[in-house]
This record gives sequence, C-alpha cells and structure tokens, in this order.
Amino acid sequence: MKHPKGDDETNEEDSVEKPWTEDQWERFMKRCDARSAWFGELFETLRDHPDREEIIAREMGWRRPKNRDEAEELPANQLDEGEQLSDEELDEMMRREDEALEAIPAYSKGGEFSEKLYRRLKKYIEVEDREPDEDFIEAYSNSMLIAVKIAGGHGMGYEDDSLCGNIVCCKRSLAAADKCLEALESLKARRLAPAKTLDPLIAECKEVRRLVEEHIADLRSRVWWE
Repeated sequence: MKHPKGDDETNEEDSVEKPWTEDQWERFMKRCDARSAWFGELFETLRDHPDREEIIAREMGWRRPKNRDEAEELPANQLDEGEQLSDEELDEMMRREDEALEAIPAYSKGGEFSEKLYRRLKKYIEVEDREPDEDFIEAYSNSMLIAVKIAGGHGMGYEDDSLCGNIVCCKRSLAAADKCLEALESLKARRLAPAKTLDPLIAECKEVRRLVEEHIADLRSRVWWE
C-alpha cells in the first residue's frame, strides 16, 4: 500500500519516498471518522426514504455505475482460482493470527481486564428500574476498546507503510484506558461502588495502560523515517 507524498514529506537531501507518519495517519483516520459519522446521520435520517441509496451515494461523493454494462466493467474483488485457500489453510492462517494477537500482552491482558470489570460491576451496569450511572458505562465501554483498538492496529500490520497507522490505533487504545481509569476513579470518589470492588480494578487498569504504552514504544522503535 503506497500513499501519495505531500509537501511535508519532501526531503531535498533524500528523494526516497517515506511512509506516512503518525500525524498523517491521525489526520486520515479523523477524516474517516467524520465521514463515518456523516454516513450514519444520513442513513438514520433517510432510513425510510425510497431513494435512500441514491441520495446517500450523492452526499458521500460515491460514484455509482450508470447502467448494468458499466457495473460489469468494474473489477471484481475475487481471487483467481489458483490463489484460493482451502478451508484447512484458511483455518490455519486464522489460528496463527489469533496466536500472534494473543501474544501481545496489551491485548490479552486488556481483554481479561474488560471481562473482569464487567463481572465485578455487572449489577451496577444492568439495572432494570433506571439508567445506570454514566461513569459505569464509560468504564465498561472504554475497557472493551482497549483490546479492540490493539487488535485493529495488529490487523493493519507491521510493515513500513502501515506501521504508524498501527501506532495510531494503539494510541486510541491508550486513550480508552485513560477514560476507563478516569471513570473508575470517579466512581470511587463518588462512592457509587465499594472501594474493595473498585481498587483492584483501578490497579489492573493502570497495569493494562502500562502494557499499552510499552506496546506503542516497541512499535515506535521500528520507525526510522520520523
């Protein structure tokens, strides 16, 4: 995956095209977030409109084929027969990917922490007669994002052209850990759950956060172009 080089990437002493930096990936992902939010708003607003798909495509700037012949000319997203994987090969590839992901402490410990947090705070999160306190929701939702964002970064890969994108995903994991920790400490300060329940969660959240920081530091050590 190659990216267009902007003016800020030009180096008079080195004409080698460099991969994107963290700042460039940050800007790209924020644009993606904004477009995703706009799509969601359009979809919700036009849910029952008979021309929903056409209107959304126009608003999003998508090019739609004008007729069947033009649609058939579009490249198909299919593997050649010789490149198709058998079910066994696909299962083995997925198994290796799962093992590689589980080997990342920030991911495995982050997932364990989220499960533990839910078990410990379930009675405060799932209440029938009223909405749960916002801090409980913030703590749980962000605890889930810690591992999710690490997995997203892992999925992007570790090659030069995607490494900083991986790092940006992991920075979002770190931000989720910060928000989770803030919510847990707020719950403790407001005495909405016993300290004996919250203190171990706070300590574990800090440990998971440290692991995410270490993972980011390791990834940054591989960046040679910033």
